[in-house]
Amino acid sequence: MSISGSIREEPFTSMTTVIDKQPASQYKNSSSGNSFGQHSGGKVTMIQNFILNKYSYIVHRRFGRIIFALILAVLFCGCASQARQVCMERRTAFDIGSASMKMKTATVDVCRPNVVEIIGQKEIKVPFAENILHRQFSLEIQNTGIDQLQALKKQAQGTGAERFAGAATAAFREAQNTPLYLEEVKNKTGIPIRVISQDEEAILGYQAAVSRMGQAPENVIVWDIGGNSMQITMKDSGRRYLIYRGLLASISFKNQINEKIHHQTGANKSPNPIGKQNLQAALTIAMKTAEEVPDEIKKSMRREATAVIGIGGVHNQSLRKQTGNIRVYRQDDLASALQTRLDLDDAAIGGHYADTDVSNLILVLGFMKKLDIGEVHLMDVNLTDGILVDPVFWQ
Repeated sequence: MSISGSIREEPFTSMTTVIDKQPASQYKNSSSGNSFGQHSGGKVTMIQNFILNKYSYIVHRRFGRIIFALILAVLFCGCASQARQVCMERRTAFDIGSASMKMKTATVDVCRPNVVEIIGQKEIKVPFAENILHRQFSLEIQNTGIDQLQALKKQAQGTGAERFAGAATAAFREAQNTPLYLEEVKNKTGIPIRVISQDEEAILGYQAAVSRMGQAPENVIVWDIGGNSMQITMKDSGRRYLIYRGLLASISFKNQINEKIHHQTGANKSPNPIGKQNLQAALTIAMKTAEEVPDEIKKSMRREATAVIGIGGVHNQSLRKQTGNIRVYRQDDLASALQTRLDLDDAAIGGHYADTDVSNLILVLGFMKKLDIGEVHLMDVNLTDGILVDPVFWQ
């Protein structure tokens, strides 16, 4: 209000003062009897002064309003800019899976919340699931995990990351020494890691995928395959989540091939070369497991309007690489890739995940055949995308 007063009153007063400085003889008649022209001139001058006063008042009143509006606009823009700065936060999220660690750093608008800009991401192989003995993580894998987290955090800090949080999945749900280990992780790295249920894992992945696309959620099914668990998630007509909670996944399926086809046991064993003669037997394992998917999800998959979205490392790293970096793959694409890779050993396949790459092709093809999935659309999304914006991880 003091701003308004200074704008509206101060200019008007200064103009009035200038007008009042005119000679007094212009405002009154002479007592000695002026001629009619003099008297008339006085009246004209008074009228002119009145009009000038009135005009000045109107002009300055309007001018004052404009200035006041401009000041408000500047203040509002300044406040809005400050609010945006307050809302922006540089975060790093970690997805600690059964076979790997994934890290993603982003600028996040915590007021909405949503990801404004992805700054960087990285994935490294850390085989937690294959280093569980008697439901205990080995000391060696615990130390490796901490070392890798410290190195990843240092990289993130180099890009301006200020806050850190993560989620741990299937292998950590299995190991009984998980609570003590994650307490040590927090003490040594400063990163709080939450163990999430399979339902939470499914919903985080689903929400991250749907937020990236403009399609109606009822026409989307999100398929996520990890090292030791698989989630297929959708929403029904009542907007409730329907989730397939599978335990056959990248590592567990590789182990099934070793045990049921190669008749060999033990952790860290590769099934390669699987052999063309064993393809049908391996497909049968996958297809039999796919029968467990709920009927409502199966029915939705067969609808023409439904889009099946593949997220996570198996779809977006392993299968994308083996099918030629395509964005959508079909059963024929997987079958074609298999024909050239079934007789290869790990050295010929190459890469950090050679022991599971070929079996991943069989696993996904088996599910696609059994569930009549025509095509899978790849989306480079994982749990870190959900963690970055979920308030639960940042309280």
